[in-house]
Amino acid sequence: MNDYQTRLRNALIDQHKLVFDYEKKRLRDEFAEHLNCPVCGSDRNSVYMRKDFFTFTQCAACSMVFLNPRLNNTATHAFYNSMWNSIYNELKFDATTASTALDDKINLSNLMSIGQIRPPRKGDSLLEIGSAKGYFLKKARDQGYNVYGIELNQKNYELTRREIGDTIFNKDLFDLKFEPEFFDVIYMRDVFEHVPNPKEMLQEIHRIAKKNCILYIEVPNIEGLIYRMVGEKHVVVFGFEHLNYWSPTTLSAVLSSTGFYVDKIMHASLDFNLRYLTSYLADQQFTAIQANPINPVLRTMLKVIQGICSLSPFQYLDNLILPWLANTLHRGSVIKVIARKR
Repeated sequence: MNDYQTRLRNALIDQHKLVFDYEKKRLRDEFAEHLNCPVCGSDRNSVYMRKDFFTFTQCAACSMVFLNPRLNNTATHAFYNSMWNSIYNELKFDATTASTALDDKINLSNLMSIGQIRPPRKGDSLLEIGSAKGYFLKKARDQGYNVYGIELNQKNYELTRREIGDTIFNKDLFDLKFEPEFFDVIYMRDVFEHVPNPKEMLQEIHRIAKKNCILYIEVPNIEGLIYRMVGEKHVVVFGFEHLNYWSPTTLSAVLSSTGFYVDKIMHASLDFNLRYLTSYLADQQFTAIQANPINPVLRTMLKVIQGICSLSPFQYLDNLILPWLANTLHRGSVIKVIARKR
C-alpha cells in the first residue's frame, strides 16, 4: 500500500474501534440506532449480509436492504468530521484525478438526459443536493437555469459559493425552508444512499417542487449483477456512510409513496467488468476493515486475469461486453431514476 492508502486504512481502523464492541462483535449500545424499514415501516426483516460487524437487513414486506442497526446521529456526525474523511477527501474533492474527471463526465451526461426530457426554459430553477465542487451547477447555469446548491462539505461549499454565488448553501435541506413549488428540476447523485430518513426528505422535496418537476436520482443498485457476484466485498457496502441500498423496485416504491411517479429508469455498469470483479474478489477494498480471506492460488489467478484485462485491446472489450450484458438485463451497477411530481 502507498502512503495515502496506509493513512486511510489506519484512520478507518481507529474509527471502527471507537464505535464497536470487539468482544460482542456489534456496535456499542451508546452509538447504535435500531429502526424499521425506511420505505414501508415494517419491522419484519432478515439478515442480508454482514461486513466488519455491520449488519445489513432486508425487509420481508418490500425487499428494501438497509443497515440495521446503524450509527446514531452523534456517531455519524463524528465520522463525517473524522480523520478518515479528511484523508479520503484529499483525492475525492481536494485534487483533480481520473475519478473526479469521470464524475464530471457523468454529471454532464445526466444533465443532457434531463434536457432531453424537459428542455430548460428561461427562468427555470434547478437545485442540486450534494453539489460538491459545483461542476454540474456551472453547466446547468450555462444552459440557462437559475441554479441552487446544497453542499455540507465546508471546502466544497466555499469553493462553489465563490463560483456560483449566494444560492449555494451549507445547511440541511429542511433548515433552508425553500418556498413551496419553487423548483423545476432537483438533482441528486451519490447522495440518496446516505440519507437517514429518505421518505421525509422526499416529502420535503415534493413540497418545494413545482408540478411536473423533474427529480433525478442516481444511486447504486443492490440488485446489480456486480453485487450478486461480490456481495459485501463491494466498495459501496460501507456501514459508516451508506445506510440504504436501493433497487429499481424499492426506489420506485418510496417515490410513489411520497407523491412522485417514475418516468424512466436507466442502468449503468462502469464497474461490472473482469478487472473490477477480480479486484473486488482478490483485494481488500478501502471501505473494509477485516481481511478478505481467499485461497492463495485463486488470488494469483485473479490477479493474472486482472492484469490481462488492464491491457489493450482486452481492456476495451472488458469495458464493453459485461456492462452491456448487465444493462441489457436491467441489472446495472447503478440506477438513474427520473421521476416527476404528480
